[in-house]
Amino acid sequence: MNCGYGEKLILYFYGEADAALAAEVSAHLAGCPACRGELEALRAVSGRLAPEAPRPEVLASVMRTARALAGKRGRGPVFGWRELLLSGALASVLAGLFAVSGRPSRELAWNAGLDSRLDSVEYSVYQAQADFTASAGDWDYSYSELEDESLNVKDNV
Repeated sequence: MNCGYGEKLILYFYGEADAALAAEVSAHLAGCPACRGELEALRAVSGRLAPEAPRPEVLASVMRTARALAGKRGRGPVFGWRELLLSGALASVLAGLFAVSGRPSRELAWNAGLDSRLDSVEYSVYQAQADFTASAGDWDYSYSELEDESLNVKDNV
């Protein structure tokens, strides 16, 4: 039998119903055996689903292990003088290689044939114009004819 008190019963069980709703559900429970059975089922299940606290001896063992591992680990890797000198020498060699490399510093690989003062946006515009003019010969009509045609289409619509 479904009397429509399912959600109200759950609110009542968890103590989330206001005073008026709690009084209504209490009055309903007096005359409805199905809802009383559902309430008893909720009580039985909630007892089984309650989280169980870990046993004290297990908790103590976990904490001892964690403290022992934290004490062994320290504060991270420690470098000696040898490692510090080696990394400094390697950094100096790399800086020297970059300083004496054959490529001028102003010329970038992507604009080797262009003015070195162009930034990436100007280069993109330049490249788009070059691509457009390269492909313009493939068509039988010019760009202005396309504009005229699009205006005619807008006027007809």
